Amino acid sequence: MSADGPENAAGQASNPPSVQLEALLSPQATDFGVPLPTQEPIAESDFNDVALDDESVFSPVALSSSESVDNVASDQTDDTQRMSSGSVALPVHTPPRQASHKKTVSTTTIRSGHNLPFILARMDLQDGGSNRGSVDGQHKLQEEFARLQKEKEQEHISEEQGVNGAIDWDFWGAVISDYQGFAAEQPEQLAQAIAKGIPSTLRGMMWQHMAASKDPELESMYLKLLKEMSPHEKAITRDLGRTFPHHDFFTDGQGIGQENLFNVLKAYSLYDPQVGYCQGLPFVVAILLLNMPDEEAFSLLVRLMHVYDLRGHFLPEMPKLQLRLFQFDRLLEEVLPVLHVHFLRQGVKSSMFCSQWFLTMFSYRFPLDIVFRIYDNCLASGIEAIFGFSITLLKKNEDILLALKFDEILAFLNGQLFSRYKVDRDEIEETEIKYDVDGFVQDAVSLRITPFMLDSYRHEYEDMVREANKHALQLDELRNSNRVLSAQVKTLETSLAQLNTEHVQVLNELVKSRLRNEEMEGELVRYKLLWVFLMHSVLASNVLS
Repeated sequence: MSADGPENAAGQASNPPSVQLEALLSPQATDFGVPLPTQEPIAESDFNDVALDDESVFSPVALSSSESVDNVASDQTDDTQRMSSGSVALPVHTPPRQASHKKTVSTTTIRSGHNLPFILARMDLQDGGSNRGSVDGQHKLQEEFARLQKEKEQEHISEEQGVNGAIDWDFWGAVISDYQGFAAEQPEQLAQAIAKGIPSTLRGMMWQHMAASKDPELESMYLKLLKEMSPHEKAITRDLGRTFPHHDFFTDGQGIGQENLFNVLKAYSLYDPQVGYCQGLPFVVAILLLNMPDEEAFSLLVRLMHVYDLRGHFLPEMPKLQLRLFQFDRLLEEVLPVLHVHFLRQGVKSSMFCSQWFLTMFSYRFPLDIVFRIYDNCLASGIEAIFGFSITLLKKNEDILLALKFDEILAFLNGQLFSRYKVDRDEIEETEIKYDVDGFVQDAVSLRITPFMLDSYRHEYEDMVREANKHALQLDELRNSNRVLSAQVKTLETSLAQLNTEHVQVLNELVKSRLRNEEMEGELVRYKLLWVFLMHSVLASNVLS
């Protein structure tokens, strides 16, 4: 089906005019006037990777954001003066962390229309161990940036990513030299830069900085794990050919791409036996390998799983995936109520299409340039950034989806969602399909989905699960009582059968006794008759004599 096909179908399938169809669309306002009930803010919660009441953390980087908009402007001025002196000098010392108060989510959601609320809420959740993250690792990344910058200057490379222009080495040098400090001083500028896209040359380094994942100790553990055997090696090998089969890096079965992919998946299956290996993980790891070496990809994968809470998607029963699907349904109901009702009437559930998006973080079937930008925002703002991208795709195609039936909806969601973001071929000379990635990302980050909203939905889900578990406990108690009563009934039935047997035996004995008594009575009568006969005989003999 072509990109225009669903739109024509939408016009033909609906009898009312297009004006009335547009009137049915969900409200375009992205701000919600009615406040949700006050709940415990996510920014003040602790991480627990197993329990259902686990708080959804938003970023592994500590960031205090007590500055006002005026302070941000002054910080930007100071930073401009600092960077105007020439190329950035990368310090090898780690700046001391200053004590910062914990913000509630309400103080961060008013700052910007971008993903800034999530970035700010994420920064205060940096645990002590992640700051270790490590000093040597941060120094290595800074040295790698300095080496890369020197190479680019020597080669006179001044362009990066076409429309984005040249790399702003001063800006990104300041970010990489002290990511936490820069994010604390100029969060607005950093959020805008990430929304515009991290330069592909620096993407791998920035991902590791945002996640604080560079850790030589973890990389050494990775090399040790490669020497061990994993029980999941057969399953991993079977799925290697299904991961980006058309990408040059992974096409050759004997190439470095598939080898690195196998190594990272095998090492993680040994590192985290509770998760082991699950389908969906190869696509997440493949995106990391396209931007960094395998040992760094392993460290970042560990960070994604344990700090960004992606691990809950792959645990038995997938507790976090079910939570996020519930949050997605509530967001869909809130932001796109008409489409939500249409999905309900057609029997379309979010698990039919959204679980694949969340498990692979959109890396399955999505264009890679879009996937990289999604990872940029997820690593900066937290896994919760996936909600903005998911809702944006549905919102952009809402009029088409409202005119489709069950099978057509699923087919459209699986293959034609990006038709609205496709760049007209008349405007480009390349034969390759191009998409308006910047427009898609801007639509997603401008959608007002706050940590407070997700926190409220999480509490709803926990209450629902708790109530379901309460009923399940009651059913278990009733089942246990039923088992006990059934055992007692069986015991009583056995006792009754035994008593019946004894009763039959007693009856048999009683009948035999009666028969013996009747025989004895017959013998007694016979003896009495014989006695009478003898007495008559004696009397007769006496009379004759």
